[in-house]
Amino acid sequence: MYFDQFGNVLACCINTIQTLGSYPAQNLSEIWSGESARKLRAALAAGDFSLGCHDCHSSISSGNFNAVNAMFDQQVLDTPHQWVVENPPLPDDQRDPWPRMLEFALSTRCNLTCTMCSGYFSSAIRKAEGLEPLPEVYGDEFVTELRPFLEHVTDVRFYGGEPFLAPVNFAILDVLCEVNPSCKVSITTNGTIWNQRVQQIVEVLKPTIVVSIDGFTTEGFESIRVGASREKVFANLQQFSRVEGCKVSLAVCAMRQNVYEIPDLVRFANSNSLHLGFNVVRYPQDHSLSSATAEELTEAIAIWEELLQEQWSLEAPLLSQPGQENLRRVESILSEARGWLAATADQTSGIVIRSSSASAAQDRRRDWLELIAGLAGTSYDSDAALREDAFQLELSRLLSEFDLRVAPQDRALRLALGVAELCDHELGPVEVERFHLFAAAIDAAAVAPRISLMAGLPPALIAQGVINLDPDVLASRLDSFFPPERNHP
Repeated sequence: MYFDQFGNVLACCINTIQTLGSYPAQNLSEIWSGESARKLRAALAAGDFSLGCHDCHSSISSGNFNAVNAMFDQQVLDTPHQWVVENPPLPDDQRDPWPRMLEFALSTRCNLTCTMCSGYFSSAIRKAEGLEPLPEVYGDEFVTELRPFLEHVTDVRFYGGEPFLAPVNFAILDVLCEVNPSCKVSITTNGTIWNQRVQQIVEVLKPTIVVSIDGFTTEGFESIRVGASREKVFANLQQFSRVEGCKVSLAVCAMRQNVYEIPDLVRFANSNSLHLGFNVVRYPQDHSLSSATAEELTEAIAIWEELLQEQWSLEAPLLSQPGQENLRRVESILSEARGWLAATADQTSGIVIRSSSASAAQDRRRDWLELIAGLAGTSYDSDAALREDAFQLELSRLLSEFDLRVAPQDRALRLALGVAELCDHELGPVEVERFHLFAAAIDAAAVAPRISLMAGLPPALIAQGVINLDPDVLASRLDSFFPPERNHP
């Protein structure tokens, strides 16, 4: 179970379509055994990715298997030996009644204003924007209810905000130290905090510390992770590494702004035998490689291919086992970049990819053009559905027509009801009301830029999300994934 900052309980951080439940409206046992969870399990068992698992489906289709976060069967193989000794496996005919993995993104407390982030994940950004902090849903009662789950869990992961700034995270970590110190713990941190309290937790639980580092040079690092000192973070990286049993790895957000930084980050990780993973930035669109031009993608592919050729030529011990795994992750993201490049043109020579990735992108563009053209009462150029650059131009033209032909006060509702028509069943009164809430969540003056951001997802998938998402958090989730433009520091 993945607990987000709004009280939503999800199967993973990406799938906000098929939420499992909401805390504190439901207790944890109800959420884990509820109807929504059963539906999602049944769909995935049947190979059906339609209940919000679009991101994993996209990565699988493009061959980027390392980006598939839901490979829980492989993650169980990494279970600490001591935990297995203390918790022998059940017979094959018995199902484990407890979740094996718990993921916590409980608080948005953060001391950085990273350029790809938003105020829905960083309190520092909200402060810079003159907004009040988001209310914190989780407290002592949550930790008490969570305790039996913590006694049985195999794998616990903490995200942020910055996890080492949130008291609720320390409360959970203290319980783990008491009842389940041999479980696998991972903490994703921005690396800015090292103190006695952190050191005590690390020495007992011996977690994997995942340090988010998106640039290698001082300029590259500090221009993205605004508010962090490159020197201090790399020094703290060494502090974590010195704790016996503590494993340190790096997490890199791959995006348009750090294409040139990635080779040096990989070299640094390989030379220090550190595992390195990539998070592919999808939003905001101006950071996403999937929205990059053909020229940008061609250059990125060439840079990463050169890196792979250089690093694979090294022999052991110069290329360690972590280094080999890191290069395979580069190969995976390279495969995905080739898919994005192929999707920008009618034909791509010399590149072999799974055609489903480009085909799905074309279907998505065509669906959006048909939707907006219909709402504007006009037609669209069908050729524009084939290439990303032409699609953006055609979408902008249609949005201008939409603005001219639809009164400002009617735009949001017109869009919401247009999306509603894409549902594969007749909507009931409750579902219709949700689309009215969806319209209310979109400021009329911001409809056009919202659509431009949403166009990275199929419109039918957004319709699914409106039906399934808790109405109380609809507006905040909308801003979280499709944020209003903000001026980056």
